[in-house]
Amino acid sequence: MVELLAPARDLTCLKTAINYGADAVYCGLKELNMRFTAKNFNRDELKEGIKFAHENNKKVYLCTNTVVYENDLKKLNDIFDFANSSEVDAVIVSDLGAMELAKEYGLRIHASVQTNITNSLTAKFYSKFAKRIILSRELTLNQIKDIRNNLKNDDNGKYNNSYYNLELEGFIHGALCVAISGRCFLSSYLFNKNANCGDCLQPCRRKWKLINEHVDGTHEIVCEGKYLLSPKDICMIEYVPELMEVLDSFKIEGRAKNADYVMRTVKTYREAIDSVIDGTYNEKIPYFKKELQKVYNREYDTGFYFRDLTNNHDFQYEIEGNASPYRKVEIGTVVNFYKKVGVAEIKLIDDLKVGDEILIIGNKTGCVEEKINSIQINHKTISIGKKGENIGVKLNNIVRENDRVFKLIKF
Repeated sequence: MVELLAPARDLTCLKTAINYGADAVYCGLKELNMRFTAKNFNRDELKEGIKFAHENNKKVYLCTNTVVYENDLKKLNDIFDFANSSEVDAVIVSDLGAMELAKEYGLRIHASVQTNITNSLTAKFYSKFAKRIILSRELTLNQIKDIRNNLKNDDNGKYNNSYYNLELEGFIHGALCVAISGRCFLSSYLFNKNANCGDCLQPCRRKWKLINEHVDGTHEIVCEGKYLLSPKDICMIEYVPELMEVLDSFKIEGRAKNADYVMRTVKTYREAIDSVIDGTYNEKIPYFKKELQKVYNREYDTGFYFRDLTNNHDFQYEIEGNASPYRKVEIGTVVNFYKKVGVAEIKLIDDLKVGDEILIIGNKTGCVEEKINSIQINHKTISIGKKGENIGVKLNNIVRENDRVFKLIKF
């Protein structure tokens, strides 16, 4: 069975991912990870997250995949020592020296996408350190098939145990960077913010002008005010069976994303994987596609997976940021939860009616989705709760005081 691997920027996202069906979560401490500007974990939070995951028979992978400079080595030792003592299930690493060090600590190693592994020979080299390789995003599905087949056989048609069981991980959903496997210097050159140390300001997502300059000093503006460097997001929900044949782990991008993004993507891909097994996958594809339109996206594409077969237009030049027709609007706060009867008291800052779908998000609750089937005030049933009122709603999930309540609205 393929692993479903989810991103987590904090404990809320980690618990949400596991509650909605992720097999494993990848996350980072506040240093030496590729999402430096995300919220990230402190060490006590990560210990709590690992404990929660292991109690649910799930795994946690720690990102330590930045460029490592000489003055980072002491910090790297400290992180690997902590990872070992806290029973992290694997560390994601790109630097070869860091891999050697992680190996000395007895840590399981996953070779990061930053290593840009594009062929079986390179994969075999990294198998000296890593139990899993995260394949370059620039590979087509056919190229991945060739890599897998060649890893199973050596030149004599026999397999070598050192890489025969090497796991292959690939990104199946989320943002795609314009650079090779995310290795970009644009942010460094323009803003002195090093993307390869997780501090990218994403200048690629801004408007750009394309100017053609001639040798005689004249020029012409080829394109003005377009998002020329902003690829569409990857979405492989329509190709889950094909990917299950070649990948051991499905990776969802998004360690800077909110808990509702984690909830929706994990829930959808979990159901998609399970539906391949039970034979209902094809009939559910329209539902899966609709669900994934509810999360932040820059329009969807299949990235490089079919680049050898099609010439799809995988950049969107007209839209800045989110192309989803849905927006999350805060409508209230949980002021009490009556666990025995499963009823939440919610103070509304906007109207809520029977039939609405809501998201409830909190540090311990994670993110849960509920459909409102009934509303009461003072034990009297009503159809609409008004702004400023305290209402009671029956829920299927446990929520907590001070959890925030949102409604997903289609514009």
